[in-house]
Amino acid sequence: MDRSTIEKLLEKEDLTHFAKSVDRLRFIIRYATAPRSSRESVAEHSFFVAAYVLKLAQYYQFDVTEALALALMHDYSEAYISDVPHPIKAQNPDLAASLEKAEEKVLKDHLSDEMAAILNRFNNADGPEALVCILADVMSVVSYAKYEMELGNSSYMKQVYEGTRPRFESLIASLAKYTLGDQAETSFYVLKQIEDIFESRIENN
Repeated sequence: MDRSTIEKLLEKEDLTHFAKSVDRLRFIIRYATAPRSSRESVAEHSFFVAAYVLKLAQYYQFDVTEALALALMHDYSEAYISDVPHPIKAQNPDLAASLEKAEEKVLKDHLSDEMAAILNRFNNADGPEALVCILADVMSVVSYAKYEMELGNSSYMKQVYEGTRPRFESLIASLAKYTLGDQAETSFYVLKQIEDIFESRIENN
């Protein structure tokens, strides 16, 4: 992604309005309908997704700038439509489809058509940038769910935690053709590293 494209990604809002929009994300809490011991805001989640994308650039070939922009902005629309928990969307596919359309409209109205197109690729798992960002998103879910479980939340968060395994295994398989090194070795290494997140205990450094 070249400089001129980057400048157009957020062209619809001036700095003041953009700052007000993204600031709302610190107040929107994920997993709103689930019992939880700690709170994770959409802003926190977006940070972790971006951090994991940056790390995954060591293993996969993709446009890092586009993937980072996607990681930071993939939930931007929630500043206007809030965060609807996954179980609600899963039980109401028509609602989920309507929300995707609403997300696209928010991005087109407030950011740019290009940012909306990038989000569309994310929603359809289209291309390495989208796949890496989805994997990073799942890694963020793994980390938060594991933290909740260690705090004693063994109800819904255990389901979330266990449900991520087939998702990241499938994503790693889809990303195999984009590895920087040997496909099998890199895929195995990334899989093992993510599994270590499951196995390791949270430490106070």
